[in-house]
Amino acid sequence: MRSFLPLILVAIPVLPLLAGLLARVGGAPARTARWVAAAAGVSALLAAVAALALITSGPLTVRWTPWGAASAWTLSLRLDAISAVMAVLVSFLGWVVLRFSRNYLAGDAGQVRFFSWMSLTLASVLAVVISNHLLLISAAWIMTSLCLHRLLLHYPGRAGAIFSARKKYVVSRLADVCLLTAAVILYRTYGTWELDTLFASVSADRTDGLVTAGFLIVACAALKSAQFPFHSWLPDTMETPTPVSAFMHAGIINAGGFLIVRLSPLFAHAPGALNLLALLGALTAAFGAVAMLAQPSVKRALAYSTIAQMGFMILQCGLGAFGLALLHIVAHSLYKAHAFLTVGSTIGLVPRTAIPLKTSALTLGALASALIVTGLATGLQAVFPNASVHLGVFAVVLVFALAYGLARAWSAGGGLPTALRGFGVAALIALVGIALHAGATTLFKHLPIVTPPTALLVLIGAIFTALFIFQALLWRASHYSLGRRLYVHALNGFYLGTYANRFLGLLWPKHPVI
Repeated sequence: MRSFLPLILVAIPVLPLLAGLLARVGGAPARTARWVAAAAGVSALLAAVAALALITSGPLTVRWTPWGAASAWTLSLRLDAISAVMAVLVSFLGWVVLRFSRNYLAGDAGQVRFFSWMSLTLASVLAVVISNHLLLISAAWIMTSLCLHRLLLHYPGRAGAIFSARKKYVVSRLADVCLLTAAVILYRTYGTWELDTLFASVSADRTDGLVTAGFLIVACAALKSAQFPFHSWLPDTMETPTPVSAFMHAGIINAGGFLIVRLSPLFAHAPGALNLLALLGALTAAFGAVAMLAQPSVKRALAYSTIAQMGFMILQCGLGAFGLALLHIVAHSLYKAHAFLTVGSTIGLVPRTAIPLKTSALTLGALASALIVTGLATGLQAVFPNASVHLGVFAVVLVFALAYGLARAWSAGGGLPTALRGFGVAALIALVGIALHAGATTLFKHLPIVTPPTALLVLIGAIFTALFIFQALLWRASHYSLGRRLYVHALNGFYLGTYANRFLGLLWPKHPVI
């Protein structure tokens, strides 16, 4: 099978690329939608085959150098644990979204155009995740944004769609500049565009230029993954069709975190960039969680949920938990794609924040969840001494999440049976979470290990403690004038989007979107 792997790697992004280009040739829209989705399905199957080959044969780098090995114009693809996981994830989600779109857009006048751009977007993301070449990553990164821009303008007559597409366009171009500048700095310093050669040079203690390049890549990731205060473009893109929102929130918004994970050997020598990344991620996670709770629109609530989740993923990268960040990408992508594609089923549900939480239940929930997490982590380490279980600040977050869930279960009543059932569910969730944590750190043990400063961990712990207290007391917010004012501010995203809109209005006042 290994002899066919180069062709399989090339075919994974090329199939949706060809499908997207040929979709414009003509034919019945329903038939076009069917074979474009089929091409994505074949690409997902090939990605799964490549992942199996990785397990049996090990990593592989494919190079095609028609203009010589020293030329910048080289096709270099990499199959390893990171690219295999991401290729399977992205191609599978692309196939699911395209199949969903066949019914969702049936009868739409722009159906063929939609499937063409969606398939081209999928091809661009796949090229990013399997590339081993900085220029190819940059080109595919830019193409992903440009194709998404056309999808955001699927309804060009809507003023909201035009304005949000413009805002996303400006933010993406800033991210592109940061990435290209970092790539040029790395090339001028190390004389190579290929990642494996670059990592080998860095491992030999050649660390020139990594600090500057690291901060540029952090800026690029923050812009791409809607980190505070560059987040306001994401909630404004709800004018686009739901399948676009599903793929954007599940497959594209993760690109910033993926870029950090892919280039993690460089960040091991740029601790200042990682510290900034961790602080930015913690603030974004807290901001997104607060703003999400005040949104009356389901899709906008999901958008702020994505911002919070991307903040937590960036936080994981900043703390050096690169394997855990990749696991978060997979889990969030699957969850968020499902959430957007089934968003209509949430209409009419009672808001979770309206359920009162007893103080005694919060106290018992915190104590019980701390006992569960500590006991399971200790037990897992005793049974599997070689497993990497370094929870750190993530244990605090897990404890808070379980404490809130237990408090909700116990506040709902039901006596001892309900309490025991809630305790059992919390223990199962904790066990799965800790096991996945250990599995991720073991599977990606080749990634660098970074130890963050203690002061940063304390600060991040304080941020999540404040978030837990706020969430626990949210149901009483309407009883106080301060709570009512906070609700209005959170509903409006604390007005950061308003300032961004004013700036965009000055930058791009009347010119048409092209």
